[in-house]
Amino acid sequence: MALHYYRTKKILWVKGEKKTQYIVKHRVQGTYTEEDIAEKLTKSLSMEAPEVLLLMDELADQITSAVLNGQSVKVDGLGTFSPSLKTKSNENLEDVTTDSIQKVKINFRPDVKLKRAMDDTKLEYYSQIKTQYV
Repeated sequence: MALHYYRTKKILWVKGEKKTQYIVKHRVQGTYTEEDIAEKLTKSLSMEAPEVLLLMDELADQITSAVLNGQSVKVDGLGTFSPSLKTKSNENLEDVTTDSIQKVKINFRPDVKLKRAMDDTKLEYYSQIKTQYV
């Protein structure tokens, strides 16, 4: 397993001056769907795909319900889902109201096991991508 990357050009504005820089970007190699996960799990568990999909849907519903209820949800090996607010600051306490909330968000903090797996990931250059810049 490896992450594929490619090089591309990025236009930056630095102190009002246009600069060209080159960066590395990750090449997304498709989407791994819940059906793909269910198929893999049916091979390692004594469950059929519809049962696995039902279980996964219920897990998603339970995580959503808990987060909407203001709770953090920790899934060992995966990470923690927590509700969060993006707010604007005010100089006076009286001015801090629900109008100060700009967005209701969800934070995901990956589990240490997942972070370590990413730290150990191999990287491979993907030369077949032809971007408009490079």
